[in-house]
This record gives sequence, C-alpha cells and structure tokens, in this order.
Amino acid sequence: MKSLPIFCSLFYSSHYLPIALYERDDFVCASGFPGGGDPYPFVREKLSGRGTPSVYVSSDTGYYGMARCDSARFIIVGPAYSTPVTEEITLAYLNKNAIPPRQRDEIAQFLGGIPPYTYNQFLNTLLYLHYTLTGEQKSISDAFDIKDIGYQEQIGRQNTHSAYESREDQRQHGSYQFERQMLEVIQSGDTARLDRFLMAALDEVPLKEGKLADTPLRQAKNLFIGTVSMVGKEAAIPGGLDIEQTYQLIDTYIQECERLQSVEAIKNLQYNMLMDFTQRVSKQRLPGSLSPAVLAATQFISSHINQPIAVEDVVACAGTSRAQLFRRFQQELGSGVAAYITQCRMREAQSLLRYTEKSLGEISSYLCFSSQSYFQNVFKKQFGTTPAQYRKQHHQ
Repeated sequence: MKSLPIFCSLFYSSHYLPIALYERDDFVCASGFPGGGDPYPFVREKLSGRGTPSVYVSSDTGYYGMARCDSARFIIVGPAYSTPVTEEITLAYLNKNAIPPRQRDEIAQFLGGIPPYTYNQFLNTLLYLHYTLTGEQKSISDAFDIKDIGYQEQIGRQNTHSAYESREDQRQHGSYQFERQMLEVIQSGDTARLDRFLMAALDEVPLKEGKLADTPLRQAKNLFIGTVSMVGKEAAIPGGLDIEQTYQLIDTYIQECERLQSVEAIKNLQYNMLMDFTQRVSKQRLPGSLSPAVLAATQFISSHINQPIAVEDVVACAGTSRAQLFRRFQQELGSGVAAYITQCRMREAQSLLRYTEKSLGEISSYLCFSSQSYFQNVFKKQFGTTPAQYRKQHHQ
C-alpha cells in the first residue's frame, strides 16, 4: 500500500474509529485523536507479541485491535465501546493514558463521538483491515481462538467439585418448580395473583441460591440479571408483550440494577420488576396462537409507532395479501389493522405522559399524529380523559 497515513485518514473518515500507524516501535501518525503524540502507550504493551490481527479488551476503557501491514509496520484501532461512555470510563481513559484532568471534557467529547461497536462488529472490522492490508482472508474463529475448548475442561472441573460439595452440605438449588410457577403467573398477566404468590413464597418456600459471585452485592446483581432475562424471554414474550419492548425493558432494569449499591435496594427493584412485567403483559396480552402473518404484523407495528407507517407497509411486512391479513386480524385480534396501529400509539402515549415531561406537541409529533388537537381527540376517545388530565392523575 503506497500511503498508509492516507489510508488511516480515510479509514477514520469512513468509520469514525480512531486509528494510529507505527513502524517497528516508532509512532508514525494517528487519525481521530485530540492532540498529537502516540495515543496508545499502554495498549501497545498489551498487544505486543501477539499474532495478527489481535484484540485486547480493557475492563474499563473499551476494545482495541492490532493489524500488521508488513513485517515492520502495524496499525492499532480503538477504543470502541458497545455501551455508552460513562464518567467512569472517561476517568479510566485519562488515568491509563496519563492525560491531565484538565482535559476531561475534551476526552469525554472525543470518546462520546465514537460510534458503538458490538464485540463481533469490532472483530469483523479487524478482519477487514487485515484483509485490506495483507490480502489474507481469515475467519473470526481462526483469528481469535473463540473455539478454544480449554474452558470446557476448566468448567467441568469446577462444576464437579462444586456439585460434590453442594451434595455433601445439602446446598442444592431446588428452585426450578418455584421459577416455573412464577413464570406462569407473570405470563397470565395477573398482578394480584403474583403479589400473593411472592408474599407466600417469603414465608413458605425455602429457596437456596447458588453461588454466583464472591460478594453479597455482586451475588444479588447476578441473580437479578438472570431473573429479569428469564422473566422477559420465558414469561413476558410468551404472554404477548412486544419482543423489542421486552428486550429494552430487560436492558433498562439491568442498567438500574448495576447502579444500585445495596442488596436491599436490588431486592426491592426485583419485586417492582416482576410486577411491572406482569402489568405490561396484562395490558398488552395477545392470543397465544397468532398466525405467522399477524404476529409479524403486530411486531412491525409496535416497533414502528414513531414512524408514519400505513396499512400498506404492514401488509408488505406480513408477506400476505391485504384481504387475508385484514381477515386474520379481525379473527385473531378482534380489530382492524389501522385500529391496532392506533391502539399501540395510544399505549405509548400513556407511557410518555406518565413517565416523561415531554409536551403534548412533542408526543403528538413523535407518534405521527397530523396535529396536537387530533392526538388529543383520539386519546380522549380511547381513554375517556384528555392527555393533560391523564398526566395530572398519574403525576400525583
């Protein structure tokens, strides 16, 4: 390649992923970083001596990768993040790169401007760079040893030892039937029944938790993460809750759990989480035997309520004729397609009115109503109260 500095500049312009070029141990140039100088003093040490391409994942400052251009030159890319950059990440970046605190705002802006990359996306970007620079094609499994079976042996030893001790100490879990019963109640959408079930369990069910961490706080967080994921996927979605909404709700609860700093607070969050999912299932419960076309249509509608979708868009998504979809909608849901779109938008309007401070105009525009007055009329017809009255009732 004739001009690697130009390549680095073009790569950053197209991917917005910071990149730097080195020749042997000497820094040559970089693109995307604030200021000048070598941007990877601590990362180069971590990647030194590894094959190409290679990846380094820092516990607090993101993903980094290295790809060789030839025997003398190589590039490093990163950092990249799969989650939004926090204040803690910014401070860790400053510390590891020996950047003075006075540059905190500049670095926060720099890190916040890097687009999100999942881990797999980042690995594929490294493979793309490796192929571009060397002409050699590699797969993720070949380049990054993700099929290394050493963990199976390690986990096998740990599990056998743990199971032996648990049986000796009579510390086996015994929670499967309880979990099945709880999931069935959540899937039914019956909040009163769930409350009775959970309160009775406190007195009657001697649940034993497996060891998931070395500290009580981390133990509680890990248990919560497992529970909310199980509840969402095995109870809420089968109960009729929208798939995308369920996953977003799981993410929100996990993020909130990670912010909490006491076991008591996490236990309280767990009760609220279980009741919240059950309430949402109750409000949005769909028949359990929807045809593939109607299921595809409902999922399309619920994930596009903030876009100006028309009935024709829903028909195209369902992969069936207009007449057939209309007939199935009426048979399976008891409403027409246009009416179902309105129902979904009204449920979202309730949520926005209750949990945000967005104005009626903002909500109306977000949900693609032609005017605020039309939105207010539809809302009142649907719920018997105006949006402003609804907000006032639920903000008290």
